[in-house]
Amino acid sequence: MGKKEFGDFQTPPELAEALVKRLGPIGGRWARVLEPTCGRGNFLRAVLDSPHPPREAIGIERQSAYCNEARAALNGRATILEADLFGVDLSRLPWSGDGPILIVGNPPWVTSAELGRLGSLNLPAKRNVKGLEGLEARTGSANFDLGEAVWLKLLAKLSDQPATIALLCKSAVARAVLDHARRLETPITAELIEIDARRWFGAAVSACFLILALGRSNPTGRIAVFPNLEATAPVRTMGVVRGRFATDYETALAHEDALGGCPREWRQGVKHDAAPVVELTADGPGGPLRNGLGEVVDVEPEWLYPLVKGADLKRPARERPRRALIVTQRKLGDDTTAIATEAPRLWAYLNAHADRFARRRSSIYDGRPPFAMFGIGPYSFAPYKVAVAGVHRPARFRAVGLVAGKPIVLDDTCYLLPCSTAAEAAVLAALGNDPITLELLRAFAAPGSKRPVTKAVLQAIDPTAVLRMADRRAVVARGVETLVEDLQSLETNPEAMIESAIESLAPLLSPSGDPTLGRFDPESEPPHRSDEET
Repeated sequence: MGKKEFGDFQTPPELAEALVKRLGPIGGRWARVLEPTCGRGNFLRAVLDSPHPPREAIGIERQSAYCNEARAALNGRATILEADLFGVDLSRLPWSGDGPILIVGNPPWVTSAELGRLGSLNLPAKRNVKGLEGLEARTGSANFDLGEAVWLKLLAKLSDQPATIALLCKSAVARAVLDHARRLETPITAELIEIDARRWFGAAVSACFLILALGRSNPTGRIAVFPNLEATAPVRTMGVVRGRFATDYETALAHEDALGGCPREWRQGVKHDAAPVVELTADGPGGPLRNGLGEVVDVEPEWLYPLVKGADLKRPARERPRRALIVTQRKLGDDTTAIATEAPRLWAYLNAHADRFARRRSSIYDGRPPFAMFGIGPYSFAPYKVAVAGVHRPARFRAVGLVAGKPIVLDDTCYLLPCSTAAEAAVLAALGNDPITLELLRAFAAPGSKRPVTKAVLQAIDPTAVLRMADRRAVVARGVETLVEDLQSLETNPEAMIESAIESLAPLLSPSGDPTLGRFDPESEPPHRSDEET
């Protein structure tokens, strides 16, 4: 298991030296230095070799071999403790004196979900530190990086003393830590320096060096972001706009009037975790359907729905693959055993592949009916929908309609708003593709995130406010284009159709309108996977 288990990305000495230099004279500001996951001790060596070293230094490392390497490299200049950080009482470290403390280093870059798949024991105690509720507490939104767990322990244990924490981490972790500190109202000042993770670690991930000083509040609340170690001026700032943490504060602030909240609930597409069995592809027009195992599938057609996946939304409707999805339920919790009598061929097919369903790892299926799905409700079968893929940069909103009289269903890489008419879907897609909406999505996206579009941000944006602020002629033009390209409408006067839908936008969005499309049932929501699980 080794390096994979421990999320082991040892910091090159050259990078450690550059980061320590960026911090300024160490001994002039901090009497003590702690490296909480010190590995070979490259950060400690850079600190102790600097022109102004601290009075004393301690490193904590779980792996014996690294402890021995660090002790040999540091030659007695630092105390190296062989221990699991999550079991260490930081108030009882063997310091010889007190004084301001600097915590510096590079915690592991691995998630709790990845560790679970590896069967690793290198995990902190399980607890819901973020206060998540319901499905989020049981599934992907509760997944966290091991480095994030290190951050949260340090924040919890050191917030009552003059301490500075300066750690390498994924940018998504830095954002989560800063938002955590904001929600707990922990007084901090911070700056973030972007790091080329591919150059230094061969890792295709957005990474940074986050420097966070405890006990001192920043009156502006803004956090400067520097593009590299040599930069003397920030390229942007991060901060809170309308109660939401933005990675591009200036852009979010410029469009904050559009952050009134969407009156209708955004949903996520169908989650099933059994793609080889339930996702089918046609062999061509009129050809048989095959599953991901190459088998021809012959089941009752009323249980099949045209499927659009997130990757398909990059293409116009006429260029999308012909896919179908077996949908086993009409709403969350439906008794699937009824399929045995209503669709015996489908029931036999599902049971023939029951092992695939049994191997689904997510705990959300525990105690559910056999072959259960999530993200299922009346909204799944709305005749029209606005859809956007959570994983695409830049975001592109599409309208989807009916195929051979049946509503399109979307997979769980997509978010959707259910609509009653083609014009409604076209207008909402046009507002989604407005520069105001797209800039807000970018401003709130975590840099390097594999899921830059999230339900939380979509839900924060009010389409009616976007309409008030947008260029109306451009909205109409995009709406017409959506009708023609996405919905392949043959309407003779599409401009008038779009104008009429725009005039009716407010009541169309009202959550008190169509109860099957606008009502929010939190238990029907599918889990939101974290970036690392996407």
